Amino acid sequence: MSRLVVDGWGKTIASENDQIVVKEREANETRIVFRSNPSEIEQVIVTGSGSITTRAIELLAENGVGVIFIDWKGQVRAMISPPIMRTVNTRREQYRAFDEPKGGELAKEFVRCKMRNQMSLLGTMAKTRRDSQPEKAQALSMERHRIELWFEKLNEVKTASCKEIRDAIMGIEGNASAIYWNSISQLIEESFQFRNRSGRYATDPVNALLNYGYAVLEGECWKAIHYAGLDPYGGFLHVDRPGRASMVLDLMEMFRQQIVDKVVFELIFHKRVKPKEFEMENGVCKMQEDVRKLLLTEILSKMEDYIRLPEKRMKWSDVIQREAVSVAKFLRGETTSYRGFWMRW
Repeated sequence: MSRLVVDGWGKTIASENDQIVVKEREANETRIVFRSNPSEIEQVIVTGSGSITTRAIELLAENGVGVIFIDWKGQVRAMISPPIMRTVNTRREQYRAFDEPKGGELAKEFVRCKMRNQMSLLGTMAKTRRDSQPEKAQALSMERHRIELWFEKLNEVKTASCKEIRDAIMGIEGNASAIYWNSISQLIEESFQFRNRSGRYATDPVNALLNYGYAVLEGECWKAIHYAGLDPYGGFLHVDRPGRASMVLDLMEMFRQQIVDKVVFELIFHKRVKPKEFEMENGVCKMQEDVRKLLLTEILSKMEDYIRLPEKRMKWSDVIQREAVSVAKFLRGETTSYRGFWMRW
């Protein structure tokens, strides 16, 4: 199975003989640029300006295929998901857990895994620079240790309901992330003007790349949450806000570093992207089309890469799905504890 990416302008996703086709109009001529059985499509990602017919939506839904719309700012603008096939009991337990220690345990574990992955990535970058850049390698190791100290503080937080411990664990997460991003900023060329994470409105090329990469990851986590029978809006770590898919964001925390950050940093360190390929538009940094397509290709390729786990080899996309299912099982009481995903270095 593969992901269908529809970008550019003037394209239409339609159905023809119970197949999904993409039509492109040029001048007065319309031609088919893609054709596939819906059963062979894993997900549809729309990044340009086009249209989709109602029959195409129905055909995709019948085959369990979702559609995600991402704009150039790296924001997920809409999702079309197939009907939920899981038991409603999962969602009932999800809502109940928010006011119980079980919810706080999940929130702590999401942050614990994120911090482990931050330490892992800094450790890897220190190791690869040990001979060529010993001073930077030493600095990275020291910053990794600083995150480790905050990790120990996280473990000292007694598990309770989300409301009782959220501020404490988010404060710890914030301090660890500040150390992580400051360390990264020391490795990136000054011409990229990267100082720190700027949030959803990118102020520099690095943040533009990260935001777009996180949007692609968000779409994958949406799919995993949906098929696990969880409510995408009922998170434990992220604060509830109207329209905010906090459970999706919770799941994302375990995969930002290994799937998105690594790809973005490699593109920068290997000089596959350059500052001149970005421009400011209405106060937001925008990447050129070639850069966006390169990043999208690399992220989607990463999703299909296999990693070796203690029990077997799995694709990254399957690992994300596995974690969502594991959270659901924990909430339903089918397991007594939940241990999230993180990579050793």
